[in-house]
Amino acid sequence: MADAQSNNINQSLRESGETIHVIVRNRTQILFDGDVKSVTSKNDTGLFDILPEHTNFISIITSPLILGKIDGQKQQIFFQNGLIKVKDNSIFCYIDLISSEAKLKPTLPVQKNTK
Repeated sequence: MADAQSNNINQSLRESGETIHVIVRNRTQILFDGDVKSVTSKNDTGLFDILPEHTNFISIITSPLILGKIDGQKQQIFFQNGLIKVKDNSIFCYIDLISSEAKLKPTLPVQKNTK
């Protein structure tokens, strides 16, 4: 009963434009899937907030990701590398997609044909 009531409240808040839906996932699982009031993150230009009805964008982000939950609490998610996409009042965050084993190989010099 409490879950149904909570879902109705979340749906009402989403329809009123007071929340934004967030999905945070890594390579193996979904870490968070729900509605929040805000998301705070950081990219190469600095700290930024995402609020409901934010314009669409995509960015590489650095840790942590801070979710401003509906009940006023904040949840921090720490990660090594991440990408965030905001589209149509939804946030898709993909973290730790690059494994530590995936090292870039050094660039080899280009061989010029001397014929």
